[in-house]
Order: sequence, then C-alpha cells, then structure tokens
Amino acid sequence: MAKAHPHIDLGTSYVQLSKLPFDQALELKSWIPQTSFISLKTAQGYVADAIQYSEYEYWFDFYFASVKEPDFEV
Repeated sequence: MAKAHPHIDLGTSYVQLSKLPFDQALELKSWIPQTSFISLKTAQGYVADAIQYSEYEYWFDFYFASVKEPDFEV
C-alpha cells in the first residue's frame, strides 16, 4: 500500500483521514490519540479530520508498513 502525499496549506503539511485508503484510515484512527487531530480552515473549506503529515509518516513507516509487509526471510 502506498504512502499518501501531504496536503500543504498555509505552511502546514497534513493528511485527511477521510482521503486515505479505507484500511489505513481505520488502523490509523485506532492508533493515534484524539489529541493529535487538527482542524484547519483552508481555501476549500473547513477540515476537521486532519493530522500532521509527520505523525502519519511515522505511523506508516514504523507501524503500518511493518505490520502489512509479509516477512519472507528464510
């Protein structure tokens, strides 16, 4: 599964949970604390389900990718 690209608005890079693939959104929402969610007012409107891209990237690299990748070592 590919890593999402960040949205960048007003100098803040973030990802929206509602824009992530379904399995990523479910697992990330159960892993991340509620206090990590941020709300932003962007040119497109109000974003309520966002987290900073750095938190998403950490989760993807050290949790999601390692859990999802099969181990083929012999």
